[in-house]
Amino acid sequence: MTITKKNNKADASCNHGGGRLHFWCADATAAASSTPRRVRRVHKVQITPTITKPLLTRVDELAGQIGQRGATVINLAVVQMLENGLRIEGGELGGRA
Repeated sequence: MTITKKNNKADASCNHGGGRLHFWCADATAAASSTPRRVRRVHKVQITPTITKPLLTRVDELAGQIGQRGATVINLAVVQMLENGLRIEGGELGGRA
């Protein structure tokens, strides 16, 4: 019996380690299907805001009323703030001219 070392080189169709074909690898999906596949990609950046529990509760309640997720409500609020401006004590900021 011979002890052999496991080959950790990547598979030819995947540039990740372990020699396995990963479903998220672009090369793997191309290898799995010979027909071109079009994927709509939305360019978004994930952030982690920190808000109070009462504020999150209000966001979740509004999201439930309109049938959306909390993240969607927060995104809508940010867009509206950028479009219409932000009212802070002593004046207004932002908004489109």
